[in-house]
Amino acid sequence: MRMLLQRIINGDIELFYLFNHKLKCKLLDLIMPRITHLGGALFTCSLTIFLVAFGDGRLKETGWQVLLALVSSGIVVQVIKMIVDRNRPYKALKEVNLVNPPFCMRSFPSGHTTAIFSVAIVLGFNFPDFSLWFKMIAGLVGVSRAYIGVHYPSDILTGAAIGIYFSKWAYALI
Repeated sequence: MRMLLQRIINGDIELFYLFNHKLKCKLLDLIMPRITHLGGALFTCSLTIFLVAFGDGRLKETGWQVLLALVSSGIVVQVIKMIVDRNRPYKALKEVNLVNPPFCMRSFPSGHTTAIFSVAIVLGFNFPDFSLWFKMIAGLVGVSRAYIGVHYPSDILTGAAIGIYFSKWAYALI
C-alpha cells in the first residue's frame, strides 16, 4: 500500500513538472497568469452577484444556483485545506516556475479550480449550447494553476470534482 501511495505521489509530481516546465513558452507565460484569475474570487463572485442582481428569470435562477454551488464548495475546500495542510509545489519542490505566489499557503484542493468548475457546470446545465466552452475554460483554469506553480494535478482534479459535485447539487436543488 505504501508503494502504491508513493507511486501516486511521484506521478503527481511528474505531471506537475510536465505542466510547469515542459509546456512552458512565451505565449503561455502571457496567457496563463490571466486565465488563472477566472477562477478567483473577484471574477466568480462578481459574475454571481451580477446574475443575481441584474438577471431576470432564467439568469437570476442560474445566479442563485451558482451562488449555492460556490458557497457550499468553497466551505468544503477550506475545511479540507485546513485538515490536509499540504504545502504548495513551489514550497516543496525545486526549480518551480512560479508566477505571483498566492496568499494562502495550503495547496489541496485547488480553490480556483473548484470555483470555476462550480460556475462552469451550472452555466452549462442552464445553457447547454455553450456547455463545452464553459468546461474548456474551467479546464484551462485548472491547467493554469499547475503552469504558474501553485498546485499539483491532484489538487486540481480534486477541486474540479468538488466543483462538479456541488454544481449538480445546486442545479438539482434550485
